[in-house]
Amino acid sequence: MLERDAQGNWPPGGQPAGAQTWAQQLLAFPRLLSNIPGSMLEILRTEGVTPPIYNPESASVDWKNRRRPVTERGTDFTVEPTVIDPSLEPGVFAKISKKLFGA
Repeated sequence: MLERDAQGNWPPGGQPAGAQTWAQQLLAFPRLLSNIPGSMLEILRTEGVTPPIYNPESASVDWKNRRRPVTERGTDFTVEPTVIDPSLEPGVFAKISKKLFGA
């Protein structure tokens, strides 16, 4: 966390990162929502940016309705992102049946 000096100025070369910077970091090195620090989430929420979230079920990072595979080194940017189709997501039919039939 950066602190301002007595006059309210940022240290030379220092300024807090904005939501886009944090989103790019989370895209490159994804985390579960529960592992994203609250201060980072607050910056993202304040600027209206949805964070990229790691999806352990598909070993991918999901962001802006796109899915990219994740390796042990982070997000694999050599693979084109795929569009997330909600009808093909696991558990969708279970959720629909719960709403329709209460089961």
